[in-house]
This record gives sequence, C-alpha cells and structure tokens, in this order.
Amino acid sequence: MSKRVLILSGPTHEYFDPVRFIGNASSGKMGKALAEEALKRGMDVEFISGSVPDTNLPNVDAVSPPHPDRKENAVRTPRLHIQKIVSAEEMLAAAQEKFAAADVIIFAAAVADFQPLEKSAKKFPKTGSNITIELKPTPDIAATLCANKRKDQIAIGFALQTHDGEAKAREKLVAKNLDGIVLNTPATLGGSSGLFTWIDKLGLESWGSLNKSECAKRILTRVS
Repeated sequence: MSKRVLILSGPTHEYFDPVRFIGNASSGKMGKALAEEALKRGMDVEFISGSVPDTNLPNVDAVSPPHPDRKENAVRTPRLHIQKIVSAEEMLAAAQEKFAAADVIIFAAAVADFQPLEKSAKKFPKTGSNITIELKPTPDIAATLCANKRKDQIAIGFALQTHDGEAKAREKLVAKNLDGIVLNTPATLGGSSGLFTWIDKLGLESWGSLNKSECAKRILTRVS
C-alpha cells in the first residue's frame, strides 16, 4: 500500500481589507520539490498550498517514472490532489480534513504569524496619515495538528531563522511535537537552493548548501 503524505506549502495571506494583506514571503518551491519527490517514490500526495504561481505547484507530467510491474515503456500515473487556500485558518481547516489519513505530514508552508483582529469590508483610503491595525496570532497549524499525532505518523517541519537557529529549531521540534525539523535561513526565500540543517531528537546533521530538489530527496529518504 502506498504511503500517504500531506504537504503544506506556500504562504498564507491574511487580508485586512479587500485588497491588502499581511503575509510571509514564500515561493512554494520547497513544497513543489517535496511533492514531486514523493510522487517519484510512489506516494499518494495531498498538497495544500497558499497563493503561488501555477509554475510553483507540483508538475505531475514531470514525475511519472516507469512502473516496475509493467512493460518498460509504461508509466505510472501519480496520485496527487492539490487544494488551494488563502489564509492560515483555511489551511488549518483543510489540513484537519486530511491529517488522520496521512502517514507523513510535512509542514513546508510559510504561515503568517498574525492576522487582523477585524477585516474591513471596504478598502482603506490612502490619506497620507498613519493607520493602526490591531493584530491577533494566527493558529499554530503544526502544533494544533500534531497534538493528536499518532505514533505511526511522522511529522516534519521547517524553521526559517535569522539568529539562534539551532536553539529555536529545537524549541519548535518539541513544542510542535515534530519528529524532525529542517533549519534554513531567509536566503532560501524565492530561490532554488539554500543552506539546510536536519535536526531531530537524536542529533543534528548539517546538509550545507543544497538545491531544493536535493533537500526534498534527503527529507523523503528520512521518512520513507
């Protein structure tokens, strides 16, 4: 039976009026690389993504390898379901529906940390004066879901840090009940590569500079 992997990818946008939002920077390229690598390994993929270009969504046509149980020129059709969301609350609701059925969960999304306390139905006019927008925390998606994680499920997170990276990543590993976490830096944002470090309860392994496809391979090897 194929393993089922749930991947959360891309940014969330928290709108404070109909056209303006608060959000974290994310291209979705890491999530795309993870999904495509999972498909290559024969996994079933549930992919929940914030707003990214379609080019940064998984490409099924690019990852259909020859099926080992069929003729040499036959291909296997990977099983992939993509669900697009906008906000952190929408991402959490979508993931809650898929979480119980997943064998592996990978939290690669850049979820905004705050959302407006109230959303205006009208666009704020630009008056030249300062405005004040009251914010509240968005739900902690990984912590919420993994609070009920079964022993047979594996959950992997990401920690993008500007300082004290290892210490902060280890705090998240414990607080969110993760099995592993990948530490990276803002230099990875929007790019095809970055500096990555794998951290789990047994220790740390510096992967150094990798393209995101190679990083995805190493992560999926850990959980396969």
